[in-house]
Amino acid sequence: MTREMYLALVCTLNGAASDPQLRTIWLHGAGGVFSSAIDLFRFNVPEGEEPAPIQFVRALVNFRKPIVAQVEGLTIGIGASMLLHCDLIYAARDARFRMPLVNLWVAPEAGPSYLLARVMGAAKVAELILPGRTFSALEADSLGTVSKVLPPSEVASVTEAAAIALSKQPIAAMMKSRALLRDISGETLDARIERELELYYQSLQGPEFAEASHAFTEKREPDYSKTTL
Repeated sequence: MTREMYLALVCTLNGAASDPQLRTIWLHGAGGVFSSAIDLFRFNVPEGEEPAPIQFVRALVNFRKPIVAQVEGLTIGIGASMLLHCDLIYAARDARFRMPLVNLWVAPEAGPSYLLARVMGAAKVAELILPGRTFSALEADSLGTVSKVLPPSEVASVTEAAAIALSKQPIAAMMKSRALLRDISGETLDARIERELELYYQSLQGPEFAEASHAFTEKREPDYSKTTL
């Protein structure tokens, strides 16, 4: 990942966030590799500019629409950390993950010290981050950090199908559900239920519920392409 690649991703995410026609991001690498981490030999930070990786993390964390990730080959550093902010993550069986942050004299980025600890506990996270060891897709699956592990020949088609399926879903309902799933405020169960009920009531008044109701009455598939936020 070079500065230019980071900034291109920032531009893509910000553009997708403001495009009412775009409902899902399909994130993948190239050449059978998801990400081999930052290119230390080609990286530079112009004076007065916020470092591009920080710009990217901010854009990724603030992105509200669903992200589907297709993970193949090496998934190192920011490649592994960015998956914490994706929703459906399909990994090839031969994918390899690593967060060599300590090895490069830097602290974790994009929230793994917090988000992974919520999923697997601090001791398990420390065992991954402090030695910076490589771990397999099957281990990532057992730790709860990917959605599904697939044969390498199937991962692209399954991810594409998932992205297409999400793109046909009602966007407002998806974004509300995604926000609830990603809320780490630590509210009580009663408070969460009340917030869910409030969003549920709001949804009943919206165009997506109206389209779903009409489609059910007319015995057809709902078409959410014309509903907006």
